[in-house]
Amino acid sequence: MIFPSRLLVSDIKEDTPLFRRRESIVTLGDFRSDVACLVQAIRQSGAGSAVLHADDNYDFAVGLLACLYAEIRTILPGNLCENTRARLEASGTIFVHELGKAEAPAELKAVDSASVAVEFFTSGSTGEPKRIVRSFANLEAELQMLEEVFPEDSATTEVFSTVSFHHAYGIIFGLLLPLSRCLLSDTAPFVGLSPWLSRVDALATPGSLAWLVTTPAFLRIWAENTDLTPLSHRPVRLLSAGAPLPISVARSVAEATEADVYEIFGSSETGVAAHRMPLKTQEWQRFTLVHMENARDGGLHIYSPAVLSGAPACLGDSAEFLSGGRFLLHPRVDRIVKLADKRVSLTEVEKCLLDSGLVAQAYALVPANQRVARMAVAVVPTQEGELLLKTEGYTGLKKALRTVLSQQVEQTLLPRKWRIVGELPCNAQGKVTQAAVESLFNCSLQLPLMTPVAKSADKLVFRLLYVQDAAYFAGHFPGYPIVPGVVILQGLSVLLQNYWGLRVDGIVRLKFSAETLPGDEQLVTLSRKGDSVSVEIMLTHNEVKACQGRFAVSETGKQPGYLI
Repeated sequence: MIFPSRLLVSDIKEDTPLFRRRESIVTLGDFRSDVACLVQAIRQSGAGSAVLHADDNYDFAVGLLACLYAEIRTILPGNLCENTRARLEASGTIFVHELGKAEAPAELKAVDSASVAVEFFTSGSTGEPKRIVRSFANLEAELQMLEEVFPEDSATTEVFSTVSFHHAYGIIFGLLLPLSRCLLSDTAPFVGLSPWLSRVDALATPGSLAWLVTTPAFLRIWAENTDLTPLSHRPVRLLSAGAPLPISVARSVAEATEADVYEIFGSSETGVAAHRMPLKTQEWQRFTLVHMENARDGGLHIYSPAVLSGAPACLGDSAEFLSGGRFLLHPRVDRIVKLADKRVSLTEVEKCLLDSGLVAQAYALVPANQRVARMAVAVVPTQEGELLLKTEGYTGLKKALRTVLSQQVEQTLLPRKWRIVGELPCNAQGKVTQAAVESLFNCSLQLPLMTPVAKSADKLVFRLLYVQDAAYFAGHFPGYPIVPGVVILQGLSVLLQNYWGLRVDGIVRLKFSAETLPGDEQLVTLSRKGDSVSVEIMLTHNEVKACQGRFAVSETGKQPGYLI
């Protein structure tokens, strides 16, 4: 292992392949040259700190190593939306990729990685940005600890990641760990399940070990689309982090890929802290250099060389410690709430719903700004739950879920508000956050159940179910209810905003050719090209085209609330 702070001044062969960028290979020599030119530009700017954010993973890799070798404080925001940028702009701070690379490269020398600060921002469970400061030496300590689980071997290994490099997990597993071993990393941005798997299948060297760095959110989508590329003709190692990985999802994907599945426990604050193979054990194994203890006031204290100055990092989890550095995680203490002076675990509420067989995903919360604190729950139904929704409507499914929860929660504490949706919102790290789910309850307009079929940067395919007792049927029309056109248009607008960050500026053309009735299901296809989106809507029960047309669209400037 060669730490990144030494890699570019080492005597490794210049023609060593490091990155696959688009369809070409970037060698160590190419990468060193790109970094050196940017180091020179940073030095010439005279700045004391740098904001680094790049949609292109390779550009990010160059920027991160350039900041390291220029020995400049590096700020890594999760996005560069207008409000984020305004918050980060300050005297003496540059935005790295607004710099042009210098014509002459800087002379590179080994760096004291402990002297280079790195600032992360994490949304946490509430969605509020939190600044975390660590040193580059802390990141390299993570790489050293990972040797316990993934020792270097002679097998040809290539790394593919659905996680952008600018997130802590993506930086370590998608960028720095491969760099420290001179493995070939793919830098293509993730643009949807099918295109990504096809790329892995087409480009990975036959017989090589493919590391797939990903999240439970991605694996859940994969598990629900088992007819897609299985990747069974090459050894696969799946790495998952960011949220608990459901065993059923891990098992389904492992069967399709014959993969070894590893789960990593940690955070942007702590770095990697523990690991397990979830199909073999539910027990976590802490890394040797990590020490953990339950805090007196609740939560978990983690001491690690990956944490700045050796101070403890505090997480909202709690643990039951076993022998040999093993432990079991318990519900997060920050997800235990008081309702009518009674303690309720939101995690246990979610687990109860998931165990019912009616719910594939659940998120319970207590929305803010209520006169009396009451629980609300957003759920994604399973096939069984969706069948009940079709036959009994929202009323029937909610009644069934309340009956299930009454075994866990007192009658007076049961949720008063429900949102039944086709997918829970995920941030770029694949995490479902409270802020995003709470926004579902702020929307007064009822929408159809919108379930993803396929998602990519240029095409969205969704199933839309218009539940028979939905509020929008009232008055449209007495004796012959139909779905109002405004509801269909609003649903399409929400899809464009949620997944592509687009607003509809106008209708170029749109023709409705069939009615959508209570209980009907539509197959909606949205295809993006430049500043327009074409629309095709089919009724699934009779394969009749219900609508076709095109919208003029533009960027909203806001981050999409859902993963593609």
